[in-house]
Amino acid sequence: MPSMFERTTKKLVKEIGDGELRPVKCLERATKIRRFSLIRRKKARSLFWQLPDEPLDVSLMHILEPGSSVPDAAVEVSAVFSDTVVTKQQAAGSVNVGAEVGFSGETASCRGSSLEYQIVSTPHETWDKLQKRKLPDPEPYFLKQCREAEVNLYVVTDTVELLNSPVLQDLSSKKILGKFSLPLDILVKGKGQAEGLKVREKKLTVPKGSVVAYKRKQLIFYRRGWVIHHIADEDKQETFPAGLRGMAADEQVISVGELGRFSAGISGPAEPLTLFDP
Repeated sequence: MPSMFERTTKKLVKEIGDGELRPVKCLERATKIRRFSLIRRKKARSLFWQLPDEPLDVSLMHILEPGSSVPDAAVEVSAVFSDTVVTKQQAAGSVNVGAEVGFSGETASCRGSSLEYQIVSTPHETWDKLQKRKLPDPEPYFLKQCREAEVNLYVVTDTVELLNSPVLQDLSSKKILGKFSLPLDILVKGKGQAEGLKVREKKLTVPKGSVVAYKRKQLIFYRRGWVIHHIADEDKQETFPAGLRGMAADEQVISVGELGRFSAGISGPAEPLTLFDP
């Protein structure tokens, strides 16, 4: 059963209507994921079993060479989402098994939330400028671990961030009434009645600035360069293509056709490119 937080984020994503948005499923990750954060995902071994995203404490900036700050003209769109659901159910019945027993029950629940949020998108111009920054040489140990573990890496490109600190509420109640009639003999009968009420209230305060949904794109590394795979084609590309592993330190020439065999649809130059090791 999904948590109160997960139910809310899924409803918000459904309301926004963007098929690439992924709801954050727990509060711990909501305070961890940011734009440019890296996501680790192992390749699924079955079409019926998809492994979840694993946010890392590493951002794209951490694995690139230091450089001048990149102007980030993020696109921000603000909105408010409120959702309240009230349900009430009743049931009654009776059974006779030597004693006549009757029962009735009533359940009610109320769930509500009000989220002020903004959708923050990263324009293509930002990625074009970032891609001028290369990977360090030697290769960062973090990337070496990911390469050896054969995991795919993704970068968070867009986020849905909270502008307020909403309180998620879940109030439920159950009321049960039971009656029974027990014949002790021909002249004497016993009767009884019982009633119970249970009320439960849950509240969760979500910190302002939490990310409740995000978009991510796959990263593809080739020697000291990198590109973003803009076409959503799950698990059919590799972050570390086998054909470009362990390249020599001297100059290597890679054609667009060669890159296209393992990363069709990625952003990059339209002409053959020459990679130099500065």
